[in-house]
Amino acid sequence: MHSTMKSLVILPLVLVSFNTFPQDWFTVHAQGESIPGYVLGIAGDTIMGAVKYDYPVVMQKRVYFNPLQGSADMKEYTPENIRGYSINEKLWVSTTVVMETYNGQYKFKRFGILESDPGPISLLRVFDEQDKLKKKINSEEAERMTKNIMLDYPENSLKSLYIKKTDGEAELLSAKSFRKSFISKIRIYVGDFDDLMKKIESKQYQIKDIRKIVTEYNNWFESKFQ
Repeated sequence: MHSTMKSLVILPLVLVSFNTFPQDWFTVHAQGESIPGYVLGIAGDTIMGAVKYDYPVVMQKRVYFNPLQGSADMKEYTPENIRGYSINEKLWVSTTVVMETYNGQYKFKRFGILESDPGPISLLRVFDEQDKLKKKINSEEAERMTKNIMLDYPENSLKSLYIKKTDGEAELLSAKSFRKSFISKIRIYVGDFDDLMKKIESKQYQIKDIRKIVTEYNNWFESKFQ
């Protein structure tokens, strides 16, 4: 099997669409509720069970899971020790996030919600933790900001949306450095697809068309192995 395809073996497990999130996480389930889901082990194995429900900012850092649904004995998993997990037909993928702040650039591990169809290029939603990254605020305001995050972004919103290729790092699409150098940045991801690059260089496709770009590239890549 092609080496790139090996790294993608976990993604075809999820066949639903991840394009929009119209629901409010805080009315669907109660915080701390156990709901059906699964985790993806480091070896790519799928383990069914129960996932503890929490706010998105919390669930991108850690998840509590038990393979025996109904048991109160849940184990904590972080992005370092599993490939991802799924609840509510949404796949959270472990990734290294590249974040830009006023102090410069740094990297950390997070679970990001897969917001594209499976393929070598992924779009992930990773929430901005403003209380830690942007400014110093009191703990009460930080708690309010955490609770008010909703998954109802417009389809073309770049806010909190990251792009990654295979097992590479995830880059924020709305970052100034990405927007200002879009053609050279996107070439890293789709540069081997000449026809697609021509559309981007002619500005037929721009950063606002990132979903079309990712979909077109993934379809082209898949066709090479058929």
